[in-house]
Amino acid sequence: MLRRSPRALALRTAAVIVTIATAAVVGSDLAALHRRAGDLGPEVDAVVARHDLAVGTTLDPSDVSVRAVHTSQLPDDVIVGRGEVLGRVVAAPVLRSDFVTARHLTPRRRTGLDGIVPPRMRAIRVTVSEALRPRAGAAVDILASFDTHDTASVSDSPTTVVVAEGVLVLGTDAHASAGTGRGDALGVTLLVSRDDAASLADAQANGVLTLALVPPEEAAPIPRSKRSRS
Repeated sequence: MLRRSPRALALRTAAVIVTIATAAVVGSDLAALHRRAGDLGPEVDAVVARHDLAVGTTLDPSDVSVRAVHTSQLPDDVIVGRGEVLGRVVAAPVLRSDFVTARHLTPRRRTGLDGIVPPRMRAIRVTVSEALRPRAGAAVDILASFDTHDTASVSDSPTTVVVAEGVLVLGTDAHASAGTGRGDALGVTLLVSRDDAASLADAQANGVLTLALVPPEEAAPIPRSKRSRS
């Protein structure tokens, strides 16, 4: 019978020990991964924006995709499944690759601009002059210039006041110049409070409106309404 040398036996024993230790480490790591996966919760198909989504957008398949994410890593109101958002209207801007949540969308039964007007707010279209063209979702101040011509006054320059501050732009159009005689006129649809809507209507009738872009931090707060998923 062939006898193994002590050195060969020692190497064989060491190899067996290394194999057992490796298996134990791998098994421990796998168990830890399974425990972590259990702690993270199951994966779901969370809806994400494929590009920036402006207020008033009616979502179609080109606007959103899904990403498999553990439930513990998601906002509570994230929408699961792309079919849940198709045909819905965007009520708050969503940046590219961000999760789409219930608060970003109107209820399914509401469509178009009326679908994004929350309680106690109004959508109003005004004509502004010599204005920049803001994107939907931007915040602007609306300024009104009134002709204060007074023969007793040294200056006949108009007086300008801020009528509404930090209001949300829902959309713009170039149809305002037709019939106004002003080629620089721009139609702007705004989301405003009831009081601001009345002030804007009065200013539109008696003065010339223009707008100034403001930083997002100065946007006027919009009342939140409870939004359902259906």
